[in-house]
Amino acid sequence: MVKSSKEIIHKQNLKKLESHLKNYKIYKSAIRNLQKQLEFLVPELIVKYKNSCFNKNFRLSLEQETTLDNISKEKAIKLCEYLFYYRVIVNSIDEAIEELNEIDYNFVVCRYIENYSIIQTSLELGYSEKYIFNIRKQVLNKLLISLNGLLFLE
Repeated sequence: MVKSSKEIIHKQNLKKLESHLKNYKIYKSAIRNLQKQLEFLVPELIVKYKNSCFNKNFRLSLEQETTLDNISKEKAIKLCEYLFYYRVIVNSIDEAIEELNEIDYNFVVCRYIENYSIIQTSLELGYSEKYIFNIRKQVLNKLLISLNGLLFLE
């Protein structure tokens, strides 16, 4: 049986979504590290914005900053862009999984955030592996609706 292009795209999107979910902890770590790097590179702006700085106003301030040389300014702007990118992903995932029911939420935490195998997830949640696969399919389809925009960020 030949799969339609719509089915192929859907399967590719599910794989991308799973990749984002599996990298959730890495994204959070990246956010912390990027903040530290920005604090090191532009401490005077960090103090000025009192750590709530990592927003659009902060980026504009970086572009207008006169005490930074152009190379430092470019580095800081690039760090800021990565920081925004990872924050969008993490915040989107957080909001999407908060809307799931308890079983689905627990599945996402076990399978993707804690990176458990299917067997470990089934043991942790107390369901058969077959049922875990059914939950997976339902959860990914739900999350694909709410997180579809993430697939276009790459």
